Formats: sequence, structure tokens, C-alpha cells
Amino acid sequence: MRISSLYIKNFKSIQELKINQIENALILVGKNNTGKTVILDAILALTGDYQIKEKDYNDKNHPIVIGGTLHIDSEDLQILHKEGSVSKYKNYELWEKDFKEKLPSYVEEELHFEYSAKQNGSCYYSDGYKKNNKYIKQLFPTVYFIDHNRDISKLQDDVLDFQGNNEIKDAIKETCMFDEAKKCNHCFECLPVISRKTPGELTTKELVRLLENRISHTDITEFEDALNYNFHKNGGGINRIKFDLSFDVKELMRIKTLLYRSNTSEASNIDDLGAGLKSIYLLSLLESYIDEKNHSITSIIMIEDPEIFLHPQLQKVASEILYRLSKKNQVIFSTHSPNMVFNFSHKQIKQIMLDENYYTVVNEESDIDAILDDLGYTANDLMNVSFVFIVEGKQDSNRLPMLLEKYYSEIYDEDGMLKRISIIPTNSCTNIKTYANLKYINKLYLKDQFLMIRDSDGKNPKYLKKQLCNYYKARQEQDVDNLPRVTEKNVLILKYYSFENYFLDPKVMAKIGVIKNEEEFYTILYAKYRDYLYKLGSTKRMIKATGIRINNKQDLKKNIETIKIYVRGHNLFDIFYNKYKGSRQEEILRQYIEVAPRENFADILDAIDQFVYFENRSKEKKE
Repeated sequence: MRISSLYIKNFKSIQELKINQIENALILVGKNNTGKTVILDAILALTGDYQIKEKDYNDKNHPIVIGGTLHIDSEDLQILHKEGSVSKYKNYELWEKDFKEKLPSYVEEELHFEYSAKQNGSCYYSDGYKKNNKYIKQLFPTVYFIDHNRDISKLQDDVLDFQGNNEIKDAIKETCMFDEAKKCNHCFECLPVISRKTPGELTTKELVRLLENRISHTDITEFEDALNYNFHKNGGGINRIKFDLSFDVKELMRIKTLLYRSNTSEASNIDDLGAGLKSIYLLSLLESYIDEKNHSITSIIMIEDPEIFLHPQLQKVASEILYRLSKKNQVIFSTHSPNMVFNFSHKQIKQIMLDENYYTVVNEESDIDAILDDLGYTANDLMNVSFVFIVEGKQDSNRLPMLLEKYYSEIYDEDGMLKRISIIPTNSCTNIKTYANLKYINKLYLKDQFLMIRDSDGKNPKYLKKQLCNYYKARQEQDVDNLPRVTEKNVLILKYYSFENYFLDPKVMAKIGVIKNEEEFYTILYAKYRDYLYKLGSTKRMIKATGIRINNKQDLKKNIETIKIYVRGHNLFDIFYNKYKGSRQEEILRQYIEVAPRENFADILDAIDQFVYFENRSKEKKE
């Protein structure tokens, strides 16, 4: 579930603003005081997390209006049904019918809504059918908001809630023992049922009810009377003290987060972290929560300037975390840093600016140059460069230079740095980082001196190459002066699933000591196949696409090339190379490249050799 469009009127610096075609990520860029935070506050107002004040009305004679659409697909409906949202029907068909009757604006996976707030304090959610439809607010996803204060405690309280322990979650909800849809009113009619159980049979919820009942019957009036007698005698006046013995389940079961440093056994409070590490901790906390297998309800994760307090390297880490979070939940953030946007596509980024009357608007005509200029990004990284490789993933950016060193001369300078060659890692060959660098490649007259290398991921390489070329052909038609032409020569789709699978030749592995002999390779691989490899999605897709079956070690030998094409490289590579860490792994991979015949990397080297820059530096041709 996500906000797919947003309309804001009469709120703070916004007279009227629309943002359409919002995806799983929405990044707001712009200079200071243009209104990026105002848009975040408007979204928070929708969920009740921001209280509208009198000063927020741009025109005090009209209400604040915040509207738009929520994208709710069939999977979201299944989750909402499971959670009992909007309707309590157990049968899905009845639930869906009731859902659509209560929310008539839900059409073709889009729910239209409009929130209005008047100065007298009244507010309502309209859907075009009812002036105030109470069910609309129930649908809004939970918003996890991280502002400049980086408040750890508030977010932890929302996220932790005894992760993984459904019994405790159930107890905290305080619902009726006999009807989960009802709130417990502490009538204690459930006690006869509970009392028939042995202590070992009691659930956490039942234990809580017993404890609540015992506390509710605790009589401390005698001590209370004695205290009031002495209080009045000692000058307490007409005041009277009354003890209210309450029972707060959530407070009783609160989780305390401690921080242990590796060089000491002493614990400190998590709040003692510096502001930068607090930011990384909060993002990691959210990532862990979203990745949890029991987590189902989608959320909106909003962050105000995630880059503040962070070193540029940690900014890149934070951007990667946000990118991963956006795959499952909607991520919305404002930023001033180019490091925060490079993992996202151009259409996920909106430039916020002030119009001639100083009202906040979205610049619908902004191109990549305007956005990058706003963020202060320049082409410095590509100065004094003659050739650029764009690769998917940091690991490929480390392994490719090893291959270049083996087969080409004049690759490194005296300091061991790549000479006139830039290798740019990216999450996707179609994201804004790739797009931006292609523009600067064109501006610096590198023109066609670049090669984009992407994994095949078990798909048809010819189709992927054509798809990528067509993508940039469409972009080039729109932006003819700034983008270079991306031809098939500029695109390499790896023969295997990923770069890791090029390091799985058992003959070479035996020569460098990774395995004892070739037979051991297949013995280990077959054991791992029976253990878990057969469960992988990539393995299942291979079987479906090719019809092959792996029933014994001989089947592995016969189909090893197909396996390297279809099965996820990370899973295969780690079986044999995970025992090598850091520089030791780099060393063993260098040995592999040194020993392996050229044919093992032929598709990569042939693609590089097409460029004169490398053809002239080929060691083999010089020999």
C-alpha cells in the first residue's frame, strides 16, 4: 500500500500543490526553505501524527485540504482482511464486498480521499460519496517518521513491541478473551476458564488477566486513611490523597535497549550513540522490522534529511538501506545530498521550489541537470578519465580491476590506482546514478567510451540487452543534447547469473587449493543442493525453464553450465569462497584469474576488446 498521488491546499507555504505518479520511493529535493518539510508535515497530518495549528492556514478563510489516492492492490486487500480492517467478516468474499460498500471510491486498486481541517477544530475524511467516511483513516499505513532530532525512544516503542513473540503482542492489545474484536472491559468473566488450567498451560494473556484481577482486589484504604490523617495534621489543608493502583501491561513489558562496545563488557544506553550512528541505528531498526518474516502490513517510512550527521561514506550506506526498504514499503524523504539519490530513478525524485509569489510548488519540468545542480553534484569524479565502466554492485567493482590487470597494460598508476579508468558501482543500470553519469560522460566528450555491465539474473541476455538499449533510446529522444547513445556495444549482459559464477570452474579451483580435486567440488555442491539449493527461487526457475532435474552428482556435472547461468551466484560462490575473508578472498580471486584460461571470461573480455582504448592495451595481442 502506498500514496500514489498527493494534493495539498492552503497549508503553510503551500497555496496549491499536486504530486502525481508517486512510486514506492518519493525523494524531495530543493534548496532550503522551499517547503520540503511542509510536504512531510502534510502527510503526517493525514495520519494524525501532526496537529494542525492556527498559524498553518495559508488563507484563514478556507480549510486546509490534503487529498490524493492510496494504491491498494490485491495483496494489500488480503493483508487488510487478515488484520480485520474496515470489516470483521471472516470470509474473504464477504469481507471484500463489505470493504467496497464502505469505501465506494476504491476503483481499480486506487482509493480516492480528501482530508479537510477547519479552524474551529473540525476535520473530516471525504471520498466524494460521503462527507465524512470514518473508514478512510483506518486504511492509512503506519508512518514511521524520523525528524532532525533522531528520537530513538519513540521509534523503538512503535517498532519493537516484542518482535517475534505473538503471545506478548496479544497480551498488550488487551482484547477480550472470548472475542478478539472487542476491547477487554475487565469484567473478569474469563477467570473461571483460566482457573481450570495448570500454570504451565497458561498463555501470557491469561497470566496478565490473573495479575490484573489480583491487583484490582488489593485494598490499601487503611494505609491511605492513615496517610491522609497525618497529611492534614501536618498542614495538608483541604487536599486529600487517593491511591490509584493501575496496571499498565505495555509499561510492564517494555524493552530496554543497551549498547555494548566491543572493548568493554559495560553497557550504556542506546541514547549515548552519536547523532550519525543514531541515524544508522534507526534505519537498521526499520530494516530489521521490515525484513521480519512475520511482518505483513506495509508502512510509510519518512525521514527528514537522512544525510545530516553522516559522513559521505555513511550517506551512501543510508541510501542503500532506504533503497532496500523501498522494495517492501513506501519511503519518503527530503535531502540535500547527491549521495542519497543515486540508487533511485529520475521519476522518483521531485524538485521542490518557490514560485514567483513564494509559494511551494513542484517543478514538473525539472530535468536531471536541474536536480543535480540543486544537490551540488558535479562531474569531478569523471575528470581525467578516458573510459567508464558502470557495474551493478560493489563486489563487481572490486573484481573487475583484477581482470583488467591480468589482460591489459597501463591500467594502474604508480600509486596502484586505476589510471584514466573509472568503475562506478550502482544498484541498477537504469537508476539516477547511471543516468547522471551518462550525462557527464557526454558533457566530457567521452561519448561512447563506456560499458554498462549487468548480471543476467538467469534471464535471456539478448532480451535484457535490447530492453536496456531501448530504455536509453527513449531517454535520448527526450534529452537529445545531454545523453549519449547507448548501443549494444555499450551493454554487456553477463553470460552467467552474476560475476561470482565465473569463479566456479572446478579445474581452476583445484589448482589454487580452494578444493582438493574436481570430484570434491561436485560432492560439496550436491550436498548443498540436497540441503537447500533446491529450495531457491532461482533454482526453481531453472527447472521450470529448462526441465532439467538434479537427482544425483552426475546430473550436476552434466548441467553445471546451465546451473551457473540460472542459479543465483551469491548462493553458489559462498559455498566455496565464504571461508576466505577480506584481503585473503581478494588474493584467492587474483590467483583464480591468473590460472584460469581466457575462455572462462571470454564474453567479458570480448566486450571490452571492442573498444580501441583496451584493444591497444591488450597484453595478449602485444605478445
